[in-house]
Amino acid sequence: MVPFLAKIAMIYIETESCTPAINLAYEEYFLKGKDFEEDFFMLWRNTPAIVVGRFQNTLEEINSIFAEAHQIQIIRRITGGGAVYHDLGNLCFSFILHDIKPEIVDKSKYVRPLMDALTQLGVQPEKNKRNDLTVAGRKFSGNAMALHKNRLLFHGTLLFDTDLEMLEDVLKRSAGEIESKGVKSVRSRVTNLKEYLPARMNILQFKQRLKKLLIEDTPTATYTPSQKDLDAIQELVKTKYETWEWNFGNNPNSRIQRSGQFPSGALEIFLELEKGYIQTCRINSDFKIPVETIELEKRLEKVRYTSTDVQSALSGLDFAKKPGSISKDDLVQWIMR
Repeated sequence: MVPFLAKIAMIYIETESCTPAINLAYEEYFLKGKDFEEDFFMLWRNTPAIVVGRFQNTLEEINSIFAEAHQIQIIRRITGGGAVYHDLGNLCFSFILHDIKPEIVDKSKYVRPLMDALTQLGVQPEKNKRNDLTVAGRKFSGNAMALHKNRLLFHGTLLFDTDLEMLEDVLKRSAGEIESKGVKSVRSRVTNLKEYLPARMNILQFKQRLKKLLIEDTPTATYTPSQKDLDAIQELVKTKYETWEWNFGNNPNSRIQRSGQFPSGALEIFLELEKGYIQTCRINSDFKIPVETIELEKRLEKVRYTSTDVQSALSGLDFAKKPGSISKDDLVQWIMR
C-alpha cells in the first residue's frame, strides 16, 4: 500500500498529448480552473522542450542558440524550481490535491509514493535534502509545487530513457555574462532509470507499471474532460503557454555584458533588458565595424530580445558597404548567443 495515495480517492487524468503547452495547461486548469473537490493524478510526456521555473530568467538557464537549432521549445511553468529538459524518454508526474493547509505542506510526503513504487520495480531510490530522487548517487527526478487557495500542484520528472547528452548541451549557459534576480538552477549529475531496472521495458510499459503501483489498493477512477474543460484548456494554451509574453516576457530585469574577439579586434556589448525587451544598448569596439555604432545602438533599443526581432531591427543596414570583419548574421548570433 502506497502512503498518502492509499488514504484518498484519486482520479486519473490522461492528457493524450505530448505537446508541452497542452500538458502544462492541463495542470493549471485542474489546479485553478474549477472548484474541484477531488484529487487528481497524471502521468504524461513531452516532445523535446526546456521547461523553466516560474521565477527563472530563461536567458540564464539555457543555450538558446542550441535550442533554436535543434527545434527545442522553451516554455515556462507555474511552479518554482529550476530548468529541466523534457523529451519522450522522460516521464512526468503530477499530483493535484485539495483541502491542503499551506503551512504544513511536506514535499517529502509526496515523493514517498514514487520511491515505494520504484522499489517494487527493483530500483533503490534515495532522497536528497532538496527531495530530489537519486540512484547510485545520480539524480533521476526533480520536483516543484504551486499552491492555489487550498489546492496543491506537486509535479516532477522521472528520467527513464532521456537523451542525456542533449540535456547537458541545451542547459549549458554562459557563465558571468548575464546578471538578474532570477532563481538559478542547481545542476546535478543525472542518470536514466532504465539502467537500474532489473526487467527490460520501454517507457510506455514503465508508465503503465508505475501507474498500477501508485494506485494499488486505492479507489481510483478516470476522469474524461468534457468539451467545456477542453475548451478552457485550449484557451490557456493559446493565451498563455504558447505566448512569448509568458515564456520570455516574464523574465526578471537583467543586464548582459558580452565581449568577443574578431579578426580585426575586440567587440563588447552591454544590454539592459526589461520584460524581455532591450531598453538600453551600448557597443564598444577597437576596430572599425561596417555600420556606425550609434546607429546599431539606436536600432536595438526597445526591441524584443529574440534572434528574429534583432535580425529584423538591423534590416536595411548595409554591412557590405564598408569593409569590416563582421557580418550582420555574425553580429546577431553573437548578440543572442
